[in-house]
Amino acid sequence: MESTVAQIERALAHIEAHLDEPIALRDVARAAAMSPWHFHRVFTALIGETPAGYVRRRRLGEGCRRLGCTEEPIASLALAIGFESQASFTRAFTREVGISPGRYRRERRHTPARLYPPIDLTAHLARRWRNDMKPRIVEKDAFHVIGLAERFTPATNDGIPELWGRFAPRMDEIAQRRGKHSFGICVPVGGDASAAFDYIAAVEVEPGGPVPDGMVAFTVPGKWFAVFTHRGHISRFHETVKQVWGVWLPASSLRYSHHPDFELYDERFDPFRGEGEIDIYVPIDEESARAQG
Repeated sequence: MESTVAQIERALAHIEAHLDEPIALRDVARAAAMSPWHFHRVFTALIGETPAGYVRRRRLGEGCRRLGCTEEPIASLALAIGFESQASFTRAFTREVGISPGRYRRERRHTPARLYPPIDLTAHLARRWRNDMKPRIVEKDAFHVIGLAERFTPATNDGIPELWGRFAPRMDEIAQRRGKHSFGICVPVGGDASAAFDYIAAVEVEPGGPVPDGMVAFTVPGKWFAVFTHRGHISRFHETVKQVWGVWLPASSLRYSHHPDFELYDERFDPFRGEGEIDIYVPIDEESARAQG
């Protein structure tokens, strides 16, 4: 008997083959040889979103890709990725990305996190079911960064890719930059009932130099960290983050330390394709870190 994973893979292939057409749930379910009800339940459990939500994100991801690498008129682009009209595409795109398709193209706010390529189901399931996550435990000295900062909450953090889109073209303004790597730093905001945090898209610098207009300088304290590695496209990064904070941390003997955590983007990550490896540094209590070591 065919496995459930193979059935869902066939459904995903059907979606890709018909992305520019209306896609009915019954047709995708038929491709998977399942009833619509059972297919919807299994797909949502495995993928983490509904079939309709996945189709919508794929179409918008394809729209972002075409806006960034072609001069295709927006009206024909919208039809080519399955939207009924330019107006319906513009509404959906603006709601998801925060700016209109025309502005996205004009201002070149192209970030790979918006691309959302076809899902690799095998890799996706490997990420979701990593219940044996074993981080590296490292001690890292303090370091200095300069970057763009913005305050977010769990309800607004979809705006982080847009912040990177504004920061990436300005990296060359930072004269005292060290290396080619960059950081995404989450700084807790104490006493805020909305669970707000400041996110800084930044590069490492030598201390004491000029700070470009609109940017901030910040020192990340030296700490012990549990380091996890996300592998794959950055649009799936949130899945690894959920594993770290929702699966590993509650079950770990290591104690979280209320300090900035950060993402490291180095030569293993391709910022143009959005593919590669990203390290996630979670600050932990020194005593429990040493006991683990």
